[in-house]
Amino acid sequence: MKIFFSMKRLFLGAAIAMLLIPAVAGAQTNQATQTVRGQVCDVASGEPMIGVTVTVENGTTLATVSDVDGNFEIKNVPVGRHSVRASYIGYESVLLKEQLVTSGKELVLNLRMRESISELGEVVIKPRVNKQQPLNEMAQVGARMFSVEEASRYAGGMADPARTASMFAGVATGGATNGISIHGNSPQMLQWRVEGVEVANPNHFAEITEAGGGVFTSLNGTVLANSDFLTGAMPAEYGNALSGAFDMKMRVGNNTKYEHAIQVGTLGVDFASEGPLAKGSKASYLVNYRYSFLEIAKKLHAINMENETLDYQDLSFKLNMPTKKAGTFAVWFTGLIDRYENKVPDMSEWETLWDMNDSWSRQRNCALGVNHTYRFKSGGTLHSSVAFTGAYRKLGVNDYDADMNQMPQMAGRSSQWNVIISTQHQHKFSSRYTMQNGFEHQHLDFHTWMDYIHYTGGPLYRVYDSEGNTGLTRFYTNHKVALTRKLSVVAGVNVMWFNLNNQWLVEPRVSMQYKTSASSTLSLAYAMNSRKETTDTYFVLMDGKNPNKDLGLTRSHHISASFAQRLGDNAMLKIEPYWQWLFDVPVEMGTTYSILNHRKFFQDRALVNEGAGRNYGIDFTLERYLKDGFYGMITATLFKSEYRDAQGQWHHSRHDRHYITNILGGKEWMVGKAKKNVFGINGRLTMMGGDRYTPIPDGITFDEVMMRPDKSIPEDEGLDPFTKQKGMNVGYAFSIKYTINKKHTSHHFILEYLQMKTFQGQTFDLHTHETVDKFTSLTFPNIAYRVEF
Repeated sequence: MKIFFSMKRLFLGAAIAMLLIPAVAGAQTNQATQTVRGQVCDVASGEPMIGVTVTVENGTTLATVSDVDGNFEIKNVPVGRHSVRASYIGYESVLLKEQLVTSGKELVLNLRMRESISELGEVVIKPRVNKQQPLNEMAQVGARMFSVEEASRYAGGMADPARTASMFAGVATGGATNGISIHGNSPQMLQWRVEGVEVANPNHFAEITEAGGGVFTSLNGTVLANSDFLTGAMPAEYGNALSGAFDMKMRVGNNTKYEHAIQVGTLGVDFASEGPLAKGSKASYLVNYRYSFLEIAKKLHAINMENETLDYQDLSFKLNMPTKKAGTFAVWFTGLIDRYENKVPDMSEWETLWDMNDSWSRQRNCALGVNHTYRFKSGGTLHSSVAFTGAYRKLGVNDYDADMNQMPQMAGRSSQWNVIISTQHQHKFSSRYTMQNGFEHQHLDFHTWMDYIHYTGGPLYRVYDSEGNTGLTRFYTNHKVALTRKLSVVAGVNVMWFNLNNQWLVEPRVSMQYKTSASSTLSLAYAMNSRKETTDTYFVLMDGKNPNKDLGLTRSHHISASFAQRLGDNAMLKIEPYWQWLFDVPVEMGTTYSILNHRKFFQDRALVNEGAGRNYGIDFTLERYLKDGFYGMITATLFKSEYRDAQGQWHHSRHDRHYITNILGGKEWMVGKAKKNVFGINGRLTMMGGDRYTPIPDGITFDEVMMRPDKSIPEDEGLDPFTKQKGMNVGYAFSIKYTINKKHTSHHFILEYLQMKTFQGQTFDLHTHETVDKFTSLTFPNIAYRVEF
């Protein structure tokens, strides 16, 4: 998939927009202020906290005290960067630095305070900044908070959470796709969650070029709250995942004031609105809709997408409805609609065998849930959810001969609709002990069929055709115990049952965290994980039978360690070694194929649980939090990723890059007569080991490959797959952002640029019949204007 933009037109538009900025800025005369408000709650129990002192500091101090529901409100806060502090006797103080206050939107914060394990007579503890601290109290290793505000600053994020997460240590994306590979694992091993519910790949154009990847995530920073991104040994709450989990939360809409936003840019148009459902009501709504402008830009010749068509739209909303006695109800939804077409080029433009086909797909994806939260007077909290998730895909691929005769290569349709019921009870017995118990059941309905050819020009044959249902049930428990003020332990177990093959699994999880000093911690965790395959894998047809129906789940042992050292009040150094052993991995007898390297969106092989894999390495993160307008982060990973085939031979895995390095940073200036506007520049450089591939074996001829179904050589046909590696893969990105704060409106001018190149593989040149390397590039400038009011 290639996307190239006309740089001349793009930067001409940017120049015109920037020329308008001084005129708009000069028209401002009124002092711009905004309200800062939110809620304070206990991090373990979720209970609202009354009487917490909340201050906003930036030269002068504004203060208030939280009410009986934990709510606080501070009005007339000048726009700009401020520190927000929450203090309460017996609790560790919370300090949020450099929070951006704009005139077009209230700053709403959810402050979570941790009870201090201290002796009587001790008072408020000096607050420390740790922006990497995850929201989930049970995750002590290999997890960090995904900050929406920080993500909006990072260059190369393109308003996509997946691309932003690729800046974290141990994480790589495919360049042209946003598939998240963690520690050498395939992107399909990552679990996506929305509001605590496992969902299908939520990316636009998902699975087209890489299993587990796509182009953009359907959820963006407009609707997302701070979330958790886990890459190590996860607590028992997370099941059916091997590499990690992206636990995305949707924020609650403003329940006191109506706020709206409109954004127009290269990617499309974005509408957002939030506010109270009724006047005087505590209930609120939040809605966001996006529609692609790529086709319009293509028709205006602003971009050159060659022969491709990408149309997409998505919708997300959340209704939050608190009651007086029955708890809080929330209804949420996220969904997308995609249309993709890649037309065959004119025959005069054919260069390689891969130019001789076209493809198309239609995709639908959605998740709808109803959540309920009830807090018992005894202190416990019950979270329950009923959700419906669905994914639908219809696609086709056609070959063409020298006379431009169309010949079908592939056709298929897949639909999967899940009903997920879950409940979780968490109780804080004391400052030292918190217990969490949960249950989840997924009822999976599916209908999938796929037709494929044996050779070019041959008839289609059915790879699989199945319709039915199955289920996945989980029980889990977590217990967090603070043995001392310095040492805490989390122990738990996840029990899982897969109905299709009647497989029961018991997965222990344990972690510990020791505060070696006031500024450093040492952590260690172990987890046994497992994951079921995609539904179509179990229903491959061979001689009228399903050889994979009894295929077991892929399992792994995962050990992660972490040493974190604060460097003053605004910087952090983190070192995290890890080791992962995968076993019961599905492989194909007689070849070097392993599910760990799977890339296609369908399966057509008979598999057995005879394979294995191992990933080990070390992550480094050095981060300077935003201070005096400057921030920076350097991440580096050194690792190995290998797999064992059905014959017992070890090989490099597809994602064994050996190293990943990110360098990013930025600078903000408060500008204008009243120093209330924000001008920022951000940059990012990514360097990682090149893409691995299997060279076309000696003796394979042009004519032979010409007759192959997809005109390529399966990578598992080589005697030693993935032995070759391209040179360093370098990508870079930058962004320029300017925010103008008027009295009740903020204007945002955004210019972003992202460039990345990915190796697709080897094929044959149509004219010389020699092997050539095929690359795909992502060169993505984006100019956008956003207004919030």
